[in-house]
Order: sequence, then structure tokens, then C-alpha cells
Amino acid sequence: MPPPPTQPERVSPEGTEERAAGSHTEERLNALLQALPDLIFRQRLDGTYLDFIVNKPEELLVPPEHLIGSNLRDLPIPQALIDTFFMYLQRAIGGGALQVFEYEIEVAGKPQYYEARILRSGLDEAVCIIRNITERKLTELRLHQQEEELRRHRDHLEELVQSRTEKLRQATRELEERQVQLIQAEKLASLGQMAAGVAHEVSSPVGYVLSNLGTLSQYASALTPLLRLQRELLDTQGSSSPDTREALLTRMREHWSQQDMDALLEDLPELLQESLEGARRIKEIVQSLRMFAREDSGEPQLADLNVELEATLRMVWNELKYKCTVARDLQPLPPLRCHPTQLSQVFTNLLINSAQAIETRGEVHVRTRHEGGEVVVQISDTGKGMTPETLSRLFTPFFTTKPRGQGTGLGLSVSQSIIARHQGRIDVQSAPGKGTTFTIRLPLAEP
Repeated sequence: MPPPPTQPERVSPEGTEERAAGSHTEERLNALLQALPDLIFRQRLDGTYLDFIVNKPEELLVPPEHLIGSNLRDLPIPQALIDTFFMYLQRAIGGGALQVFEYEIEVAGKPQYYEARILRSGLDEAVCIIRNITERKLTELRLHQQEEELRRHRDHLEELVQSRTEKLRQATRELEERQVQLIQAEKLASLGQMAAGVAHEVSSPVGYVLSNLGTLSQYASALTPLLRLQRELLDTQGSSSPDTREALLTRMREHWSQQDMDALLEDLPELLQESLEGARRIKEIVQSLRMFAREDSGEPQLADLNVELEATLRMVWNELKYKCTVARDLQPLPPLRCHPTQLSQVFTNLLINSAQAIETRGEVHVRTRHEGGEVVVQISDTGKGMTPETLSRLFTPFFTTKPRGQGTGLGLSVSQSIIARHQGRIDVQSAPGKGTTFTIRLPLAEP
């Protein structure tokens, strides 16, 4: 009996859908694999290539048709790189952990950089994914070169900054030295300007002290014989006759009458008092001169500005007394840490300027007060005042309104520099015919 006819295989609708779905998934996977820029190899532990996916055949070191079945050791690559590959291949298959490393190799005469990722895919095989990272490496190299260039530029700039900082320090030191020299020169100029006045201030008390000493010398000559007669009388007391004592008393009466001893005794205390007053005046002038001319130690000192102002007023008194009266309103001041000689120079400049601004007769007002954290000094005059143009150039070095030869034009410029050095400020208010007021504000040191 013949066999029954073969029935065609029946496929259910569900099976058709499953095959269609599987085909679609495989197409998608193939599309994904073809889109990858990597070289993907499957190879055994001994280095034999089992399979590969390569979208850029030009990156292969052997023709694609010769790759399957060939061995890693057969590739034209350095032995050191072959040893490295085997080391990571054994680690991946033996340990099961992903192995990642980078290497460099020459392809078509150009250095290329790659990253290898090896992961176990079976008992005796692994998948190796090779990615070309040359662009990234070159970018990193360029960044490194740029960073190195920036570092060199930074080091060079730091050297320039250090060099210029040192030059600036040197220039600052030289400027400070010149400023000290300028202050000293202005001080000497002020001393020269006041020399005649100071000499007059000293010569006046010296004159009447010398005159009084001459008169006192005459009085001493008149008193000496009388004192000798008195001594003889005392020596003869109890041992001489009454006639002898009477004769001595008679001679004493005659000398008293001849020399007008009553007037002498009346004049003597006044002469002594005037002489003492003159000596004290000379002492004050000398002390003020020493204070004004003393050398700046360079270190700030605690000083009472009222004391400094009084000393300065004594120094410049001869410049003031023939033209103006001086009104003082000196409030109690806390000690100020400052350079006293420099501030005395400022007060001297302002007081002399006030005196010179008064043409015939006027007043100078000196006021001090403590406001908040500042010591305030005001010096005002009733002189001729200044125009806005003069005020705008007032602190300019070498600017002066005085006739040629009567001023250096540095007084107010130096004064402003001194006040700035003390972290203070100096302001001026003036108008033609309404006088001038200089206001100095100096900060107190923080406790």
C-alpha cells in the first residue's frame, strides 16, 4: 500500500506573528550593531578569532575574510601589545570582570589611539570591543598643551608681577624718602622765613634781661659797702667801745642816704621779676624751636595737638603779633598717635599763610575739638580770601600767589601730603574779602 500523501505543514497565525516579530528584532539588532563605530571581536582564550563585526574594514590589520580562525599572535602588531592583550583577555575570562585599557598603534603610517573593553562571553571565550579614541586623545593632548602653555604664561605673569611689585616697592621707598626730604626742606625754608622773627623774639627779652642785669650790677656795687659796714658792726658787737659802734652807724647812715637805698630796695624785686620773666620767655622760645626743628623718628608718637599748637604759635608769634590778634578755642583732646613734627610743620604753614593774607589788621582763630573718632583743628583768618581759581590750584606743588622769591609754592602741597599720610583730610573754605578757613580732620587710632 502506498504511503499516504504527505500533508503540507500547517502554520498557525500565532507562529507567523512570532517569526515576523523575531525577524523584526533581528533587523533592529543588526541596525544597532552596524551603527556602532567600534570593532567587535569574539575570541578564545588562546587568541583565536571566532567572529567579528566591523563597520570600518580599513581599521583592520588583516583582510576581513582572513580574520576568522586567525590568531591574535598572527597580527602585525608589537609583541608588547600582544602580551598586554593576552593579559587582559585571561583576566576577563578567568575573573569575569570587565577589563578596560588603552593603547597606541600605528595605522597607515599615522599613530592611532584605541580603548579596549574585554568581557567574558563563555567558558573559554570573550567579547572584545575596540573603539578608536584618537580624536579624544588628540583633544586631550591639545588641552594639555594649552594648559601647559597657560601655566607657562601664568608663571611668566607671576614673575612680571613680582618684578613690578618689587619695582613698585622700591619706587614707594624712594618716594617716601623724597617726601621726607621735601618735608625737611620745607621745614628749613620755614625756619629761614621765621629766623628774623625768632631772633627778634629772643633779642627782646635778652635785651631787657641784660639791661636789668646791668642795673642789678650797679645795685650790687651800692649794696656791697653797706654790707661790709654792717659786718664790721657785727664783729665789734660786745668788744668795742660805744664810740666805735656809733661811728660805724654814722657811716652806714651816710651811705644809705647818698646811694638812695630806699629807691634801690623798692626797685630790686621788680628788676628780678622782669629778668625771670624774660628768661622764661627765652626758654619757651628755645623749647618751641627745638620742638619744631626736632628730627622725626619715623615712628608715630602719642601727642596732644593743643600742646603742639601752642608751641607753634610761640614760634610764629613774631609773624602774627604786628598784624592780628589770635583767638584760641582749644577744647580738651585725647592723645593722637601721629608724627608731631610733621603736624607742627602743617600748623606753621597755615598760621604764616593766615598772617600773610591779612594786609593791615585782622584776627586769626585757632580752634580744636574732638568729634566722634576724629580730632579737628581749624585755623581761620579775616584776610583777603581766595578766588575759586586759586582754590582749585591751592594744593598744586610750586603754585604760589606770593611775589617771586617770597614763597616756594610747596607749603600747602607738603601739608596736604602730611595730612594724607596720617589718614586724615584737609579742607578749605574761602571767598574774596571773606577770609579763609582751613579744617584738618585726623582720625584717632582704634583702641
